[in-house]
Amino acid sequence: MKVLEVITAEEAGFCFGVERAIDLVLEAASENEDLNVYTLGPLIHNPQVVKKLEAKNVKVASSLAEIDSGIVIIRSHGVAPEIIEQAREKNLKIIDATCPYVKNAQKYARKLVDEGYQTFIYGDQDHPEVQGIYGASDKKAIIIREKEDLNSIELKARVGFVAQTTKSPESFRDIINLVITEVKELKVFNTICNTTDVRQSSAKKLAEDVDIMFVIGGHNSANTTRLAEICAATNTPTYHIETAAEINKEWLSGKNKVGITAGASTPDWLIREVIQLMNEENKDLNVESTENTEEKEEQVLEEVEETEETVEETEETTEETEKTEETTEEKEADNSEEAVESVEEEAEEDAETEEEAEFKYSDNDIADLSKGQKVTGTVVEINDNGVYVDVNYKTDGFIPLRHLSHRPVEDAHDIVSMDEEIEVVILTLEDDEGNMILSKKQADYEKAWEKIEEAYENDEIIEAEVTKEVKGGLVVDVGVRGFIPASHVAIGYVDDLSDYVGEKMRLKIIEVERDNNNVVLSAKKVLEKERAAEKEETLASLEEGQTVEGTVTKLVDFGAFIDLGGIEGLLHISEMSWGRIESPSEVLSEGEKVEVKVLGVNKEEERISLGLKQLLPDPWEEFAEKHYEGEVIEGKITKLVDFGAFMEVEKGIEGLIHISQLSHRHVKTADEVVSVGDVREAKIINIDADQERVGLSLKELEEKPEPKKESSSSSQSSSSSSKSQSNKSDDSSSGGATIREIVGDIFDQGE
Repeated sequence: MKVLEVITAEEAGFCFGVERAIDLVLEAASENEDLNVYTLGPLIHNPQVVKKLEAKNVKVASSLAEIDSGIVIIRSHGVAPEIIEQAREKNLKIIDATCPYVKNAQKYARKLVDEGYQTFIYGDQDHPEVQGIYGASDKKAIIIREKEDLNSIELKARVGFVAQTTKSPESFRDIINLVITEVKELKVFNTICNTTDVRQSSAKKLAEDVDIMFVIGGHNSANTTRLAEICAATNTPTYHIETAAEINKEWLSGKNKVGITAGASTPDWLIREVIQLMNEENKDLNVESTENTEEKEEQVLEEVEETEETVEETEETTEETEKTEETTEEKEADNSEEAVESVEEEAEEDAETEEEAEFKYSDNDIADLSKGQKVTGTVVEINDNGVYVDVNYKTDGFIPLRHLSHRPVEDAHDIVSMDEEIEVVILTLEDDEGNMILSKKQADYEKAWEKIEEAYENDEIIEAEVTKEVKGGLVVDVGVRGFIPASHVAIGYVDDLSDYVGEKMRLKIIEVERDNNNVVLSAKKVLEKERAAEKEETLASLEEGQTVEGTVTKLVDFGAFIDLGGIEGLLHISEMSWGRIESPSEVLSEGEKVEVKVLGVNKEEERISLGLKQLLPDPWEEFAEKHYEGEVIEGKITKLVDFGAFMEVEKGIEGLIHISQLSHRHVKTADEVVSVGDVREAKIINIDADQERVGLSLKELEEKPEPKKESSSSSQSSSSSSKSQSNKSDDSSSGGATIREIVGDIFDQGE
């Protein structure tokens, strides 16, 4: 029988900012039923979600003029501070759902302006997000759409940049590279969210591998329309739909693999509707999802669609669907297990509403247990389906694999061992088959939340492993699912977040919402605090003349930045080598450890200048010891100038052949005698090691030409006119130097 395979893109559906905004709107609507709730503009570009919010008495207002009382929700794009102030003046209750990335952009724009930087916003001037950032800068920032806009702007000494969160990182880097060498001081805040790029590349990759592509999202959504264009460009039949009702089943005729993606404003329940439609069309549907379903089933949309399944029920549906090709005997076993799981989930939901108390029991008595209690038991059996635990009850309790851990479990031995004491929560004392069902995951979950809340209240640093990269950041295991926004992974911009997967990170908790299962963490906060302390210590210990070790963090045209421990110093290109170099990369590479000398320290302005060549042997001292005036030496012509030519006689040592020393004959330009790259012999005519100068001569190695003979008439004339200067004439006739020979072609040069 034909199997229709449905594959969902890795990145599809709500982004972090949209989820957060909807959470806040739903919470406001449920807790303030007696007040009018407004969003300032459509919350997202999805008419189905907007309609459902309207059913919750959430109205859309295009401006504050339409709102007289109640609650106003600031959507994820954010607004200028003056809008917030106007809302306060009208005594409206304000709920700010501005995306954290956008809020950071506003904060940094204001910071740059306050610190006196010429501030630029890279973005689309008419976009509401950019208008909000512009307002946050007190309307002092300059908005540029593309790098060509900079041509008409005079850059100041101190320049700062922020960017619209949806802009391309590559185009932002192009702009920064354009100005980095043009200003004295540049400060850049990377405020770009990489969700859009990741989503588009994921959709394109999927479209290339399937027979038909569905792109789900509002027809008025620009990012969804762009997704459809990208998928269609692969020549795979692509349909942009808002709901499953728009699908013509004839489109599926002859198709084996169906791809699904969705815009950032598309709820997961619309995606599931499409999958369900195909499930009804083909009983043997094999749903393959390249993303963890648990992450895609968020509680926020369960409140919008009250009849939707819970996250764990969705996981069960997916698991059961994937097993439809098993044997009849396996299906019967699965159906039995499904019945058990249904009872388990019903019990688990009941348990969450009851007051929980830790129960201690005696080994000599049968414990008086009840559903929802947390107890300690001993592992007595481990098999492929789960774990049996002795909790001193009339029967051993059973933990199914999916209740062992919040992370996927293939082998129970990876989680527990025989005779180990573990804490569990009782989901049900007896199911239809008389089994006691337990959950270690629930007990771990409660314990994890206690630790998380305690660490948050005490501002403690915790350690957690990164489990995967997702849109906009990283997922970490803190006993529950924790999220690190991309802007909080490190102090600077991180190009490839996947490098952190599997690594343990030291983190601070910056946001906790237990009701929404939301934990936001930051590695950046830890690093910044440690860096500030290290910086203070380094600055206090640095003195001019010291030799210190540092790490090359960045190479630029004019030199290299060296991390000395919490603070960077500048190693100028002129201080890298005794010889001439064209680029710092000839000497150093990023990430390299290097010893440098401190040439200057300005602790007030936190500026440090460094030198590298000062730690290397001075080639001039060695040259002066080895060579002498009058010596003939070989070298290579490296450069021609108006007044002569430079010759490299040793590494790092160049001597000057003045134009007057190139030849006995009159020379107007050096290229009449030599060319760059020529290897020639020259005579050393002077050495000044203190001034680092070597004078060379080619003329001294040439045979001096015979003086021209004068005619008889001119000879008689000169004889009669020079009797009074007979001594000088005698010197000249005997080979004495003429004025031109002494001063060379100085008169020609003057002309």
